[in-house]
Amino acid sequence: MKNKIITIGLSPCWDRTIEINGIDWNEHKVISSQNISPAGKALNINKALAWLGEQSIAAGLWGSEDFEQMKKACRVGFSPRGKAAKITIQMTKTPGRTRENITVIDTANKRQIHLRSKSTLANNKSMKMLKQDLQKIIRKNNLCVFAGAMPQETVGLVEFAKKKGAAVCVDTSGPALKKIVSKGGLFLIKPNIEELGELIGSKIKNTEDDIIKASKKLLNKVNFILVSRGEKGAILLFSPLIYQGVSEPRPLGSGNQKDVIAISAKYTGKKYDVLNTVACGDYLLAGFIKSYLAPRPAGGFVNSLDNLRNALETGIKSATAKAFGLNDNLSWFKVKNNLRVKS
Repeated sequence: MKNKIITIGLSPCWDRTIEINGIDWNEHKVISSQNISPAGKALNINKALAWLGEQSIAAGLWGSEDFEQMKKACRVGFSPRGKAAKITIQMTKTPGRTRENITVIDTANKRQIHLRSKSTLANNKSMKMLKQDLQKIIRKNNLCVFAGAMPQETVGLVEFAKKKGAAVCVDTSGPALKKIVSKGGLFLIKPNIEELGELIGSKIKNTEDDIIKASKKLLNKVNFILVSRGEKGAILLFSPLIYQGVSEPRPLGSGNQKDVIAISAKYTGKKYDVLNTVACGDYLLAGFIKSYLAPRPAGGFVNSLDNLRNALETGIKSATAKAFGLNDNLSWFKVKNNLRVKS
């Protein structure tokens, strides 16, 4: 049976992207273009999966005042045949309006600024409603991705998903990430360098040695750690206990954690102008998930080194395409073979 991919986002938003040909403080200028689309880390992952040709379910919270507008706008992305893969919207309507974030891109000076609003949709009532909806959605061997800013109460939803037999990925930060990881039993986390440092309680450098040393302390709680490194690419870390053919996701509470396997990859192809870095991490995770699940044996996951390496390389290609803006007008089928990644 095909493993369903379900994203759960508690802090969704509308992303308004404004382009302008040169701007400085106190100037008044006419913009070149603007675009607004439904987003937030979780929904960005759905959109990335759609572009990669992978169907997924979008769960989580969304404001009731703009719910229908969001549903209409979610028809995005390209499959390998040039058609949009389906995003099934199963979000929980919450009273109010979804926040808006703003990105201003200065095309003349090749710089950008991101302005974020606080999310107000997550509260006791909406969280209870969401849990009731998730009870109808989540099944064994689903891949559940909890992404974006989260209140600490999210821990209960993560534990619920694990009890249902789902493999749980987490891409968040702050106290919620620390609390969720402390419970263990996670399939994957995707921290950046700063977030990895927060998890172990000390700052780390963006070097493979530092990342490996930090990750050793976490591999009794999580199967895979996918660390995004900016221009240096990404690194996937896991215990040797993991890659033994096909296995169900499980906590690594026993065994020798001294050894860590690390697969590193980065983009080495043609350099284009970086148009927008927003959501690149989401495209990294989506690319990894899409490729990792490709073999999909009945009731399990393939943890061979080849499959894991291919998944990491696909994630890097997907994130790179997003940074260069290639996903705006080209299909994944046309892009993937023209992006060179070294691992």
